[in-house]
Amino acid sequence: MKNIVFITVDSLRADYVSGQKAPDSLETLPQMTEEWLTCSTAYANAPYTKQSFLSILSGSYPWTFESAETGFDPDRVHIAERLSEEGYATGGFHSNTYLSPTYNYDRGFDYYLGRDSGGDGDTDSKLTSLFNTAVERAVATEQLSDLVFWTYQNAGKRLGIQLGSNLYKPAEELNQHIVNWTKQQSKPVFVWAHYMDVHNPYYPHEGTVSEGISRRRAVKLFHKVNQQRSEAAESDINSLERLYRGEIEYFDRQLGNLLERLDETLGLEETLLVFTSDHGEAFNEKGLVFHPGSALYEENVHVPMMIDGPEISGGEIETPVSHVDLVPTILKRAGIEAPESVDGRDIAGPNFDATSDRIAFTESYDHDDGGLMGTDGEYKLIRDLETGEEIFCRRHSEPEKINQPDDIESVAYDRLAGALDDHIQSVANAEVTATESEISENVRLQLRKLGYKE
Repeated sequence: MKNIVFITVDSLRADYVSGQKAPDSLETLPQMTEEWLTCSTAYANAPYTKQSFLSILSGSYPWTFESAETGFDPDRVHIAERLSEEGYATGGFHSNTYLSPTYNYDRGFDYYLGRDSGGDGDTDSKLTSLFNTAVERAVATEQLSDLVFWTYQNAGKRLGIQLGSNLYKPAEELNQHIVNWTKQQSKPVFVWAHYMDVHNPYYPHEGTVSEGISRRRAVKLFHKVNQQRSEAAESDINSLERLYRGEIEYFDRQLGNLLERLDETLGLEETLLVFTSDHGEAFNEKGLVFHPGSALYEENVHVPMMIDGPEISGGEIETPVSHVDLVPTILKRAGIEAPESVDGRDIAGPNFDATSDRIAFTESYDHDDGGLMGTDGEYKLIRDLETGEEIFCRRHSEPEKINQPDDIESVAYDRLAGALDDHIQSVANAEVTATESEISENVRLQLRKLGYKE
């Protein structure tokens, strides 16, 4: 049995890992791109977290679940459960409210940060405690937390003050939790670690491109742009993007630190390593900011994806792949047969045809009136299922419509249109079981603080 380390990061778009937009100071991510098996045409199966992780941890498309609002279906395969059944020690490390036990993501984990950690390692300030106490009292007295949220939002927008703690654990702190846990294990481990540093609000870091921007300025920018969205000034968007790049530089350093320390505790030569992000991020390229659930453009759904481990050769897979392929790839390396419910396939084995005419799909919202994107790597088709409107274009020239496609383009369009039709039909035929999860007012508040409109 091999150790397995599955690393995910929030909001990291592919073209900021390699290419002209990637920060020059990156070391770990470029080295991984050079040495690991790299999927250069990899896609998230959804453009935002609560749908995307349904695929990442199950190998099934989001639309085959009952609802992203209620989280992981009780009868759906969860990779941690499957590996736990085979004797792995399983540890989950994250600080994203959408991935909390409220949404059933802790299934199969012997240890789950936030569920089992108690107060250990928390760095909440006295101000945090007072603010959270106010929230709890509002909930206990059945008062909605709108006033608390209004106070938080205006303190951030007008004063640049982040009431309460950071909205997530920084990578350095998450690393320590992971290393501490792995040191205590006596059998093969499955570690899933999800980092939030690249997610908004972006904080400045010393020694990165964001150095020189005050934390207060960064907090004010987040609140201002989160409110104004596409109406935000170009200078504010540019400053926000600079902070984003600084977060990537910080994460890159901490990722390198994690791999070095895990090499000491686990021995990475005999460890399966998998890396991806749950979705990308927009900076007003097409009138969109951050990662709205309807965004199916490259900056929001083209993600980095890399795999390394025993008997896995480096190189590049240009064939379109997506998140649903990760669970079967991991299970195969562990000697476990993927369940029938898994939609993806093993992409790291010798039987994967990297030259095949494969199509990757990204779903948004509901399969009745949401959106769907399909790409063969060269062309892509985006369809609004409510209006029927479509955008057909070359993958790197979106969203320009091809109004009079030539013969080759017509063949590509027909193929993608047929694939979208088949995908929608297969989802409609899938059996789903409803699950119930009660979303507390405190959880709703945390999501609103991160910029989500629950």
